[in-house]
Amino acid sequence: MALARQLLASGLASVLALALTTAPAYAATRRTPTAKPTPAVQVRKAPTILPPQIYQLTPLKVNPTVQPNIMILGQYMTPATTAHVGGRPATTVQVPDANHLLVKLPDNLSQGTYLVEVTNEAGTVTASDPLVVDESPGPSNMMYLMGGGFLLLLVLVMRLARTPSIA
Repeated sequence: MALARQLLASGLASVLALALTTAPAYAATRRTPTAKPTPAVQVRKAPTILPPQIYQLTPLKVNPTVQPNIMILGQYMTPATTAHVGGRPATTVQVPDANHLLVKLPDNLSQGTYLVEVTNEAGTVTASDPLVVDESPGPSNMMYLMGGGFLLLLVLVMRLARTPSIA
């Protein structure tokens, strides 16, 4: 038992000696916080505005009396972005984000192909695909009514043909 006490005492002494020698070494390597320098007045630069880019016109073929608006998909569209169709200014309807521009076509566009240009504060770009204005009339309302009436008549005849009391 005396041997166990002696070993325990020497173990405690060695742990204490080890702790006392490492504490000053740790304190020497530890950084002390320094006072932060006061920042000078920071001048924020205005964001750089890049010239617009056009990736796609939707739709590429349009009848202005039926669909007077087109969507221009691209980049760097701003609220100040404007569009020209065939050299004539188009009315900006909406710029929902920096990638979309919804414009109303100029009035009285005749049938043909037109270049679309988009301009923002940094420059102007022309779409690679021209806009095709096609004024060919689609089916009239009367044509739709006649088609619906014919379809209704066809269904009625088919139902009557299947009725057993008639045959």
